[in-house]
Amino acid sequence: MPLTDAELDQLIEDLGLKRPRGGSARKPIAHGTFRGARQHRYRKEQLCQRCLDAETAYYRERRAGKPRTRKPKPKQYLTEEEWQARVAARRNGGESQ
Repeated sequence: MPLTDAELDQLIEDLGLKRPRGGSARKPIAHGTFRGARQHRYRKEQLCQRCLDAETAYYRERRAGKPRTRKPKPKQYLTEEEWQARVAARRNGGESQ
């Protein structure tokens, strides 16, 4: 079973180890939020139920507003002059007139 943050802090203090650079103690996990779920994953810990529920709700909300299929692009029709200009450009090796 992994150590809690408090136990880890006490162990570091008891062994006389230096704290890692860039910060003092670990920040407490914001349980019940999407951020809390990210913190669990960053620390390679199993998510608690509150954080798992928050993460699920976050992704469900994100997907709710998005359609599952792509909308087809509207077809763009060329005029006769535009078509002829494209054909001529292809024949001339891509040079425009």
